[in-house]
Amino acid sequence: MDMKENIKNLLESEEVSNYKISKETGIAQTTLSDYASGKSKIGNMKLDHALKLYEFYLSHKDEV
Repeated sequence: MDMKENIKNLLESEEVSNYKISKETGIAQTTLSDYASGKSKIGNMKLDHALKLYEFYLSHKDEV
């Protein structure tokens, strides 16, 4: 899987809450919800957000 797909799976996961992701990455829960719902496109997210979410995914992929 590629980085974009991994981030999408993370944001759609029922095992990991947006609250937990937000606390560990510093990305606002509303921003995460916008990405998860499609209101904001994952492909257009800030590089900083993409890197933080991908790092979070890599360290928690067993939970996703």
